[in-house]
Amino acid sequence: MKRREAVRALLTPQAGEPPPMSAEAPARAASGAVRAMGLEINRLAEGAREAETLRQQIESGTAVVDLPTALVDPSFVADRFSRTADTDYRRLVDSIRVSGQLVPILVRPHPTQAGRYQIAYGHRRHEAAAELGIPVKAIVRTLRDDELVVAQGRENGERRDLSYIERALFAAALQRRGFDRATLNGALGVHSAEMTRLLAVAAAVPEEVIRRIGPAPKAGRQRWQELARECDRPYGLEAVAQLLDQPSLQALPSDRRFDAVIAGLRRQAAAPDAAAPEVETLTDGDGQPIARLEHAPDGLRVTFDERAAPGLSGLAVREIRLLIARYQAGHR
Repeated sequence: MKRREAVRALLTPQAGEPPPMSAEAPARAASGAVRAMGLEINRLAEGAREAETLRQQIESGTAVVDLPTALVDPSFVADRFSRTADTDYRRLVDSIRVSGQLVPILVRPHPTQAGRYQIAYGHRRHEAAAELGIPVKAIVRTLRDDELVVAQGRENGERRDLSYIERALFAAALQRRGFDRATLNGALGVHSAEMTRLLAVAAAVPEEVIRRIGPAPKAGRQRWQELARECDRPYGLEAVAQLLDQPSLQALPSDRRFDAVIAGLRRQAAAPDAAAPEVETLTDGDGQPIARLEHAPDGLRVTFDERAAPGLSGLAVREIRLLIARYQAGHR
């Protein structure tokens, strides 16, 4: 059989076979009862899928639940200054008031207090919910301490709402708690060199000075490093404290307060009479340095080397007390 005849035979109905259905023939419509039953089956199947999804979310710790804010405690290490009066926080409160809390916070079951929770991230959303008197939406997940601080730091790093000095204080707080450098780097999302710089600034500028200045969101690494160098100089901390004691600075916002401190330190460094203190080194009989005297216009600073001369500082304190008593007796 030729190919053409074979194709024709396939397309030609044989005797006794029903004719092929026309393409234009209307499909048979399902009855109302059958259609309703199909919809109900689909609804039940969708409900089962939602229930399974919810079960998986609960098991994996990704289900969002409403928690009373009074049962939720902050992280065991602070990562920011309290900024409940700043513009961004007020916008957050207004947004949650109008639209609800769209992004949940992350918490873990409190490691030492049953029935309570501890925040990994979302402190400001928690504060806003507490202010509004509503539950806070949260994901509850079991976390180790190192997992919590990494999640805490990573979320803040992605949102970029921590100032440089807040990041430095966060790194220093983690270091004091004994976390290793890898955990610190992971929590702040930085490499080792940048972590070294953060820790150096936090070590050079006393926390009391930092908190008096505030978060200073616009002051970056270079300007904080400049302040750190000023604090390391002789009488640098005293100069910073004197500037911060000025009532005019205390009334300024954090960024402008930082600017005023830096400007004041630069003016002092540029002043003609801003000479470095005269330094005198005292030695023992073998020429070993045991004390350092710094003579400055505003006073005298004495530093003893306890390793080279153990007990010398205690003896000096007793003698100074006797000298002060004699001085006061002679000026009555």
